[in-house]
Amino acid sequence: MNKLMQGIERFWKEEEGTETVEWALVAGLIVAGAAAVFTLIGTNVERVMTLINGELDTVQ
Repeated sequence: MNKLMQGIERFWKEEEGTETVEWALVAGLIVAGAAAVFTLIGTNVERVMTLINGELDTVQ
């Protein structure tokens, strides 16, 4: 058990890969934000296209 605690402590104090993890988190947040924006835009575009289609049907 002592070796496990020492390993955890060593891992916790090590800072050599934290920058990579931070950049991965930033990239993940950017991707999640872009997906949310595209979903909102897609919904609005679909609504506008449906309205246009309805208007075109009434003209013909």
